[in-house]
Amino acid sequence: MIKAIIFDVDGVLLDSFEANLGFFQNLMEMAGYQPPTKNEYVPLFHRTLHDVVQILTRIDDEKETKRVCDLIDVVETPPSVITKGAPEVVEELSKKYFLGVATSRIRTRVYKPPLGSLESFFKATVVYEDTKNHKPHPDPLLLTASQLGIRPEECVYVGDGESDLIAARAAGMKFVLYAEEKINGVDANTSDFREITELIETL
Repeated sequence: MIKAIIFDVDGVLLDSFEANLGFFQNLMEMAGYQPPTKNEYVPLFHRTLHDVVQILTRIDDEKETKRVCDLIDVVETPPSVITKGAPEVVEELSKKYFLGVATSRIRTRVYKPPLGSLESFFKATVVYEDTKNHKPHPDPLLLTASQLGIRPEECVYVGDGESDLIAARAAGMKFVLYAEEKINGVDANTSDFREITELIETL
């Protein structure tokens, strides 16, 4: 029996690709590196801040990586947009399930506007700083389930990429894919966020 729904943020609760691209372009320029093009950033969208910085700077120096990452508090960040239908679906699901968030974002970047309007619905939020291992490792999802007090097999993870699927499977959770593209091995998939409630009822 499903008792909890755990959400990814980027690409799921937030339509944030363009905003994240603009953020990393501004960050790299401020740090003195070549900003990524849209095509260069596509395969990096689901990576952590630390990983993206290392890939874009093409260096393996933790001091320099930290220097660049520390600029996030001063670099201009274009606004993200809440995914169409997400507020209504989150509120509806909260009446029946425990809700949580498991994201690779750092803590200060999760509930900035516009997602802050939904923060009260989530009873657990696990971010980059909370685990040593990150998706596709299952630790972030397992920690979220633990904080919710729900067994992993009673949870559904809603994500938008293959790393989310791998993490969910390793954690022993059901997985709903929210994306235009199809991925083999998911329990359900949709490109319309408003269908998620109905899909979860079938799991």
